[in-house]
Amino acid sequence: MNTRTAFLYVLSLGALSSYILWQGHERRRMVEELRGPDRLAVYESTITGFKKVCVDRAGRDEGFEKYCDTQRDFLELFPECDTSCMRLLAKIEQVPTR
Repeated sequence: MNTRTAFLYVLSLGALSSYILWQGHERRRMVEELRGPDRLAVYESTITGFKKVCVDRAGRDEGFEKYCDTQRDFLELFPECDTSCMRLLAKIEQVPTR
């Protein structure tokens, strides 16, 4: 690998890392900017759906893995996600996949 290729590789990794960090920060900011009642309504709706689809059916519907991962990541952004919420999210992380 020549110097130019290595430089482009490092530059690409840096740009990708920056984008991922920015995207995570942007999502958290969007949640934090919701008014209290609106944020609570979104949180309650999301966690209810998460419980029904991801927790109650865990291990039976592999087609929902990506959906559940996305919802878990989204729920972690809410200040309302307390200790019991985090324990619920951790249950899904522990479910073995094939």
